[in-house]
Amino acid sequence: MPIYKVGNTKKDGLQKYHVRINYVADNGQKRQITRSVYEIDVAKDLEKQLENEIKVQQEIPIKKMTVKQLFDEYISIKRYEVREITLEKSSRIIKRYILPILKDIRIDKLSTRVLQDWKLSIEKRNLALTTKRNVFTELRTMLNYAVRMEYIPKHQLAKVWKFQRRFSY
Repeated sequence: MPIYKVGNTKKDGLQKYHVRINYVADNGQKRQITRSVYEIDVAKDLEKQLENEIKVQQEIPIKKMTVKQLFDEYISIKRYEVREITLEKSSRIIKRYILPILKDIRIDKLSTRVLQDWKLSIEKRNLALTTKRNVFTELRTMLNYAVRMEYIPKHQLAKVWKFQRRFSY
């Protein structure tokens, strides 16, 4: 971001500078902020301050949505993208294994710890490995949808390992 020296304009012996910040707004339009200050050190500080303000404004807004609300929206969208039998299978898996435990938790509060506890509760059930993996995949797909829709910046499920085959030694 540029700092421009303004001709021979001085005040109290200090040089005048324009600080210009270029950025892209949320709606996709290019924007520019220009401020004038005296002295180069003040200009550098102002530049950092303006950049930080823009970063804070442009952070992805986290929508306060529960897993149940996300499920309702996800299924309504998925209805037009997959076959009916696939939709029924996904809905059945989510309703049976994910919603009973996670339905009231906000999606921005799904920490690695919460997801690990959920995984352990699924692990304790006497399910086939393929079923466990299908459940994990459905939750991951639903959280990927939330990231794609910018409800959350990222999800923590990647830090929780997939279900693995048990080995006996």
